[in-house]
Amino acid sequence: MGNAYNFNMDPEQIDRLVLDTIKFHCADTIYFKDKDSKFLWNSQQHADQLGAKSPKDMLGKSDYDYFPKEFADNAKETEERIMASGEPILNIEEEWERDNGETRYLIASKYPFYNEDKEIIGTWGITRDITEYKLLEKELERSYKKVQRLARVDDVTGLYNRRYFYENLERVCNIYDRREGDTTFSIIAIDVDDMKYINDQYGQPRGDDVLRHIATSMLNAIRKSDICFRTGGDEFAVLLPDCDKTAAVGIAKTIASNVSDQSIPVADSKYEKVTISAGISTYVKGTDISEIISAADRKLYKAKRNGKNQLSY
Repeated sequence: MGNAYNFNMDPEQIDRLVLDTIKFHCADTIYFKDKDSKFLWNSQQHADQLGAKSPKDMLGKSDYDYFPKEFADNAKETEERIMASGEPILNIEEEWERDNGETRYLIASKYPFYNEDKEIIGTWGITRDITEYKLLEKELERSYKKVQRLARVDDVTGLYNRRYFYENLERVCNIYDRREGDTTFSIIAIDVDDMKYINDQYGQPRGDDVLRHIATSMLNAIRKSDICFRTGGDEFAVLLPDCDKTAAVGIAKTIASNVSDQSIPVADSKYEKVTISAGISTYVKGTDISEIISAADRKLYKAKRNGKNQLSY
């Protein structure tokens, strides 16, 4: 059989081996401090982390010798609370801005340090560098937000998509259902006139240019509280909170003017004028989403039947 562990070792020898193992081989930083938060004992990893020559070189120094003042102030305050209460404080997240501009993320657990008479003579703690995990967490968070945005945003126009239109419309309906008084909101349903002609004649990339032009025209006409959506191939919508029919008509007319006032390049030295048809519906207390959308669509179809390039309300 292999070498057997020697259970007859002197306990003091075991203590020394354990202490040396912790001091020189622990990947986490370990430190003991006196009541003034000055170092009494440090692990090798702690010295390496802070650029000290050795653990002995840190004796009598404090966090103020190695960390920014704000970081050291926070650490000292935590240690004073521990000494006053006798209770440890666990899993403290710390952010360390280093002199080279690098940010390191740490998580620390700190405890009261007792003498033989059970009197608190300082604090001790264990800190782990979690920078890699934190950066991964931030990257995952960015990716999640990007996915969330892509799930809500139309990639051609940059406007919100049909799904998000319905989500917002339902939310706004619920708000106005509970409101007292006669405040209301409106929606504008928009359809690009003769979009099939543009796509067939000049190709989809030019058609996408037209869609982006419509989106820009909408965004330049709305108020800060309004939201624009692309709800289909050549279909758009605007949600107008706190907006009655009269105000909605004014905004719709501005959008239509913005669209038609500028010719769109569709080929070499060739431009086309684009127009839209639009229908408006205004919320009446008690109506549901389908009724509001249907009303706007009926008005839109009426504008189409009446010759396009017009507004029906």
